[in-house]
Amino acid sequence: MKHNLPNPYFNLSTIRSSSMFFGRTNLLRRFYTAIANRQSVSLLGPRRIGKSSLLWCARLPEIQARFEFDLHRHIFVPLDLREYLRKTSEDFLHTVSKKIIAHSRSVPNLTLQSEGNDEDAFSHILDQIADQGFFPVLLLDAFDNITRNKNFGPEFLSFLRAHATIGKVSYITASVAPLYEVCHRSIVDSPFFNIFYTYTLEALTNEEARELITIPAQKAGVSFTEAEIAWVLKQAGRHPFFIQRVCYFLFEEKLLHIDGEIDENRVNYQIYKDLLPHFNDMWERLSEAQRALLQDEAQQKRGQYREMPELSGSAFFRQFVRDICQAEVFRMTSGELEKALDKINDPKALGETNLRLMKAVSEGINKRNDRPSAVERGIVMREVLKEAFERLSGSGVRTDRAPEWKYYNILYYRYFKYHLKNEQIAARLQFTSIRQYYRERNKAIEALLHILVKMEHASSSSMNE
Repeated sequence: MKHNLPNPYFNLSTIRSSSMFFGRTNLLRRFYTAIANRQSVSLLGPRRIGKSSLLWCARLPEIQARFEFDLHRHIFVPLDLREYLRKTSEDFLHTVSKKIIAHSRSVPNLTLQSEGNDEDAFSHILDQIADQGFFPVLLLDAFDNITRNKNFGPEFLSFLRAHATIGKVSYITASVAPLYEVCHRSIVDSPFFNIFYTYTLEALTNEEARELITIPAQKAGVSFTEAEIAWVLKQAGRHPFFIQRVCYFLFEEKLLHIDGEIDENRVNYQIYKDLLPHFNDMWERLSEAQRALLQDEAQQKRGQYREMPELSGSAFFRQFVRDICQAEVFRMTSGELEKALDKINDPKALGETNLRLMKAVSEGINKRNDRPSAVERGIVMREVLKEAFERLSGSGVRTDRAPEWKYYNILYYRYFKYHLKNEQIAARLQFTSIRQYYRERNKAIEALLHILVKMEHASSSSMNE
């Protein structure tokens, strides 16, 4: 094996070559169907999922040739809008008009109108293209930078909508969320948002992921073994960017070790260190609800249903979630445990507390349902709490006066059986003052937390990462 073989997994940004663009077949078919019918499309997806790559590669003739559509008279015009948070609608129209001309070499004598405003110039270009039997498709990456920008008001969006409605142009936008969710207040009700078919980029299919892992390496003169392919799928999941970064380091390692024996620990360290800033950036852009969901999914076994498989399907990303959230029960405070105990008879509320992050809870849920509701989680969490509580039992027969049953009795009467008021418990257990009772109750909760910590450490460490 030659040590100077080019590593095909070098891309850190947009894929611009059809040889490195894999999958998205069903999505591209729907995409081209919409374009062939002069419709507009909104592409949604989290960071690094491949929105920019799809926009760029969808315009390539060799990608279009995979499908049955005749798009040779369509003019695909890419425009990166990541710098448009502070620009004006005039900047946009002027730039896009020049871009259309630059990408319309097949349209003779196309000129930019020198008189009038930018709206007139844009309309004039569309008229010239239509007159010669062509059709422009504007590929607008990071279009949410337009909708967030207060310089782009309802009149501007109405202007764009009018040209799409009469069939003179199609807009293909890419954003991290639906446009009506990532827009400033004055345009939230704009009818512009109603002209789009909405398609979401998700994780690759298993077959698509395997093609991305194996084909570039084979073409470069390196073959990954079945064990290595399985390892990539485990560590990266089916997220295309994660796959490329894992494959990049695996490819480099195989070049260093001609005998095929790689240092897996070193490769794991290199990959995680490389992906960490990307993970942090993705995490910062997630909603609180998405973060809570990923905390739950970080504890699931491999192969279970996931709401966000593009992220939680990766063992590296699940490890990141556990690291950043410190998602272990021993990080829980006694105050947090007390609040959870107050909700012990409300499974839904209990199921939303941080106790859900216990491995013991995850294991109990995994045995019941691969798509648990908050109520189902709460039921399992209550069983785990009861198991921990029973470990506080003293020796012999339980009585209210037995010192070895003191903590058990406090929790028994307050949370696990009768839910008596604090004053009633203090009197029943014959504490000298309510203040003494509160001190002992806090110790009882701390003792229960200590048992939960021991249960967490004793939980199986064989959960698939």
